[in-house]
Amino acid sequence: MTGKIGFWLVVIALVSCSNQEPTAALASNDAVVETIGLPVYFEKTACFGRCPAFVFQWDADTVISLTITRPFRDGALANLTLGSYRATLSTKEAKRWNAKITEAEELASFSTLDALYDSPMVTDLPSTILEINGHRVVNRYRGPDLSELYTVLEQLIASSEWQLQE
Repeated sequence: MTGKIGFWLVVIALVSCSNQEPTAALASNDAVVETIGLPVYFEKTACFGRCPAFVFQWDADTVISLTITRPFRDGALANLTLGSYRATLSTKEAKRWNAKITEAEELASFSTLDALYDSPMVTDLPSTILEINGHRVVNRYRGPDLSELYTVLEQLIASSEWQLQE
């Protein structure tokens, strides 16, 4: 009996140490969800002026989410009220947006940036918080120029068909 247990422990260890990257994950309802790209978290905090504040999240599948905590005053999102929204991209759209984000991220050398760009002496500026694939950068004061990366994300947000979550 001990020999069988040892055999199965070796088999389990070998199988669990596989080098293959997962390409799909099980969702909460046991459906297979295709992984498209890198997870993205993008937040703009409130300012003392009229700037919008929001949190955008993309877990690298085809579903994206947006929580608005201060409304957009103009542009494509001006009709959205405060609250939480979801949108679903087609696989083709998700891959296209992921390629654009990856290109802008690589151009900015995002993964090499410091985690925090700020000054405790400056108190009246909003923060832009961006996390891509686990690397988080808080950019509030004298940070790197990430405008191209922010623009790609803002274009994705503006072009999506958002549905208010109840």
